[in-house]
Amino acid sequence: MLKRLKIAIFFSSDPSQAGGVQEHVFNLSRHLSILGHKVDIYGPEKNILPYINYHPISKSITVPIPNGNWANFTIKNDGKNLGGLLKEKKYDLIHIQEPYIPFINWEIMNESTIPKVATFHTGWDDDSIISFINPFISLFKNTFSTNFKGGIFVSKIVKKRWQDLFTKNLHKEIIYNGVEEIFLPSDNKKKRKIIELLFLGRIVSRKGLIYLIKTINQISKKRNDFHLTIVGDGLIKKKLESYVKLHNLHKFITFTGEIIGNKRVRYYQNADIFCAPYIDEAFGITVLEASACGLPTVGFNNMAFKEIFKNYPYPKLLVESKNIKKLEKALLTLMDDEKMRKNISTWCVAESKKYNWEKAARKTEDFYFKILRGRKTI
Repeated sequence: MLKRLKIAIFFSSDPSQAGGVQEHVFNLSRHLSILGHKVDIYGPEKNILPYINYHPISKSITVPIPNGNWANFTIKNDGKNLGGLLKEKKYDLIHIQEPYIPFINWEIMNESTIPKVATFHTGWDDDSIISFINPFISLFKNTFSTNFKGGIFVSKIVKKRWQDLFTKNLHKEIIYNGVEEIFLPSDNKKKRKIIELLFLGRIVSRKGLIYLIKTINQISKKRNDFHLTIVGDGLIKKKLESYVKLHNLHKFITFTGEIIGNKRVRYYQNADIFCAPYIDEAFGITVLEASACGLPTVGFNNMAFKEIFKNYPYPKLLVESKNIKKLEKALLTLMDDEKMRKNISTWCVAESKKYNWEKAARKTEDFYFKILRGRKTI
């Protein structure tokens, strides 16, 4: 029987907000615990998800990055020596999410001798504004490879961006995010005259919401049998609300604010089409959740979606990034064709079953044991 591990997970993303890393840590830690491992989570203050064994050790500082996203730096709450604290706890393994983010992650990397693995969540397209950093990533290979035993990537595009940090002797693997079983199609969706569109995600420039709203503005001049619900919050929300007000789009667009965790299910189930105008996406948990609920997706064909939707039955619904005219055409095509929506829905539900958190946790567990193989603790 395999040894049950004592694991410390560190992350820097603001746990008072919704986000892919926050969801990843919440679901992975829960399923690792179900497998019998003892998991402690260390992160910033003000968590809103019910994380297990959560230890708020830092303050989160939000800073902009060039591609329209926002990153979180972390600063310790007090002067405690984290290396000493971790040694006292006698962890078998430390798992750091997004190890390139300062400052807590760097301190752990330098001060703790406990075996460490990293998960990388961030990716970007070849034509992204932040591709200028690509040649510089390999400069940190020695530092990373000295401090880590291996790394996990949440998608192929993420692996492509960060694999130059790895020397040949390091373990590396792609382990996809999952989707919880509660995300299912509605059994009693009623037929209606209004087509419900849904956007769900952080309201930051990288999510491309402004392009969707401008598309809705164009479609509203041609028809009025639709409505877009925007679920989320972010630093450009007020700017987008002002655009909606200026163009008199209140009839067509509603902002709900941020909805956390499983409460999102009813929004997916109530919708007919999921809108994902994302730019520089690394994976797209929301797209998986939408698919599990039987929602066809219209959006921009970023590199992550080319991976998730490799066999999408209607690939023309995923259009050139930032192209409003093509996004409008794709939306109108799907809005006009109920049979197409049903066909895609069937495909989406079947495809989404490939991704689940139990499978992701077991693969992560296997990865841990590969890292620790040969040590006396195994």
